[in-house]
Amino acid sequence: MKKLSLLLIAVVFTLFFVSGCSSKNIQKVDVYEMESFSDIKIDSLISFTSSEVVNDFVKAFNNAKKMPGIVDMASPQYKVEFGEESYFLWINDESGTIMNSKDTHTIYTLSKSSAKTINELLN
Repeated sequence: MKKLSLLLIAVVFTLFFVSGCSSKNIQKVDVYEMESFSDIKIDSLISFTSSEVVNDFVKAFNNAKKMPGIVDMASPQYKVEFGEESYFLWINDESGTIMNSKDTHTIYTLSKSSAKTINELLN
């Protein structure tokens, strides 16, 4: 009986957690070309509103793997904004690296397939 109660509590908690995470209904991704960490290239804004493309960005960024250590990076190629989050992005055909603009000492790597998808969207 005690195991059943614990299982029920775990299921309810999981449902609340999942519904809370999915309530962030992101409608748009804004991408800016960057000249440096602080300077956006003039007239470079690209906005993506297609739900499929928005989901590609969100999935790629949410599944990025944190890299160990503190980093010192070159100027980013792009700044990506969606929801309340903002990231710097370095990307090519083979790899992608992101950095949360609020934590510029930590980087995350995109999977090879995510990097390819995002790179194709930006080029």
